[in-house]
Amino acid sequence: MTGTLTFLIVPAGSPPPGGGGRDPPVLHVRSHFDYDPEDDLYIPCRELGISFQKGDVLHVISREDPNWWQAYREGEEDQTLAGLIPSQSFQHQRESMKVAIAGEAGQRGKSKEQTKGATLLCARKGRKKKKKASSEAGYPLYATTTHDEPDPEEILTYEEVALYYPRASHKRPIVLIGPPNIGRHELRQRLMADSDRFAAAVPHTSRPRRECEVPGQDYHFISRAQFEADILARKFVEHGEYEKAYYGTSLEAIRTVVGSGKICVLNLHPQSLKLLRASDLKPYVVLVAPPSLEKLRQKKIRNGEPFKEEELKEIIATARDMEARWGHLFDMIIINNETERAYHQLLTEINSLEREPQWVPASWLHN
Repeated sequence: MTGTLTFLIVPAGSPPPGGGGRDPPVLHVRSHFDYDPEDDLYIPCRELGISFQKGDVLHVISREDPNWWQAYREGEEDQTLAGLIPSQSFQHQRESMKVAIAGEAGQRGKSKEQTKGATLLCARKGRKKKKKASSEAGYPLYATTTHDEPDPEEILTYEEVALYYPRASHKRPIVLIGPPNIGRHELRQRLMADSDRFAAAVPHTSRPRRECEVPGQDYHFISRAQFEADILARKFVEHGEYEKAYYGTSLEAIRTVVGSGKICVLNLHPQSLKLLRASDLKPYVVLVAPPSLEKLRQKKIRNGEPFKEEELKEIIATARDMEARWGHLFDMIIINNETERAYHQLLTEINSLEREPQWVPASWLHN
């Protein structure tokens, strides 16, 4: 590969370059992929490339070259020379080629695998339907209905971010995501014990009110017709049906908690994240993940909890699947090996959210 490589030198203390153009002088992005210039055959000069990991914030100071941007990592602003990273269009182009090649290679035997997978999936769903228990969300277990599955063909490269400064009038909701039986409920209950600071969103239901229940405190009771209308209006971040009655968590119920000056704590399915992130609520999403199989086994034994080996493997597999499909929407991952340690780790992060600025999707501040 030959050609001319031009670097932009920005003197310390000078105003950002390109202030008069349409593009922002410095573009702040979060990476959705890992990158190591040593493994890149196309980079003009490996020594000038910078490595980064998924989730890193990068500050792009030049996008003049269509294939290679000049940038530096967050926390390395004092560097005298920016490094090279693949541009968004170039990265998207080569990832598209990888997907196309992989798709062609995997075409053989696809129908057979899909048929087998569909059969197993139906069997698993059938078994779960018979189960009657309380969900970690705090109301009866139901089959969650959402329409925000990730697009398997979507290629994630960079997401533009901006610095958000905490506001006393808006406490960011804390969303706990994770596989069943990993301890999300316990973490949520520990937080909720501080009722002056944390609160839950009151769920909606279409079932009749029971004598001991207080409207607006236990549930928001609405008719089935109204519930279905609200579903169509996308007012629920999550909803489902249990014993012929709808249950769900609405955006408005979350806003009510935020408006009260408290931190809303939610246990949700990852399918709910797209709608929640598209709202004005600015959620902070935490994946509560299991430790290794051996450590998870020891934890169950230590806590005196009965378990089956296959169940432990399923917990780990589910967490991996969540991270693979929705990991770009997670702000933090907590490995829950010990509940006490995980709780303090979570609480420390929540405390920092109220004091320190955070990089959030730029669209949150532009809207």
